[in-house]
Amino acid sequence: MNSNRVRLLFICIFTSSLLTYGQDNLVSYDLKKGEVFDILFLTTREGTQDLFKEYRQTAFPVASEMSFSPLPGFKIREIVQGDYEPQSLILAKWTSLALREKFLDEIEGRVPNFHEMRKKIWPLFNLTYYEIQDDHAIQLDRKKVIIATAYWKKENMQGNFTSFLTQWKKALKKTNGTLKIELVNGRSPKGYVYNPDYMAITQWETKADFEAFQKESLKMDTDFLKKINQFRLTD
Repeated sequence: MNSNRVRLLFICIFTSSLLTYGQDNLVSYDLKKGEVFDILFLTTREGTQDLFKEYRQTAFPVASEMSFSPLPGFKIREIVQGDYEPQSLILAKWTSLALREKFLDEIEGRVPNFHEMRKKIWPLFNLTYYEIQDDHAIQLDRKKVIIATAYWKKENMQGNFTSFLTQWKKALKKTNGTLKIELVNGRSPKGYVYNPDYMAITQWETKADFEAFQKESLKMDTDFLKKINQFRLTD
């Protein structure tokens, strides 16, 4: 397969992932130790289809060259907590931190209007990337209740935060929830900063189970938290 066909195949796969968020009920993610996992929150400006076409034809091949691999994402169905209101949660991975950061270092030299296009297409575009410390095989079921949660703690509050997360996980288990992945020590590039102290993707069997969890979590002391964002990713 020649390089042009490889690029075209990559563009088709990524565009499908970005625009449809995936259609299968069961979504699987295979993350290996040393890979980098991207979490992007986006809001797309209407009428930018032509500019997005240029973006994908110029930026995507560079990302592909540096090991970028799109993963199924989600349309955000509800803002459960917080005043941050993106439309989409997009996921991706890279084979290493070195390649992920090489892309950040070199993309503007390869595509001079890269950041300008991004700002025009996505008025809201925030990114956190995490170096994976252990292998993770994750499966999410779109027929169930999938929640993404981000917490920021106030300074000098690590002890309170650790105790809170212990209680939070107990409430999760008590209400038939499953912690699919938890993420810490993320990084955000300049201009796209979204870097919570703790990020988690969780899943509940039913809406009633999640509502029971919400009741439990609202009883917990959160005075030490600076900010909470929580999003429902399924109907």
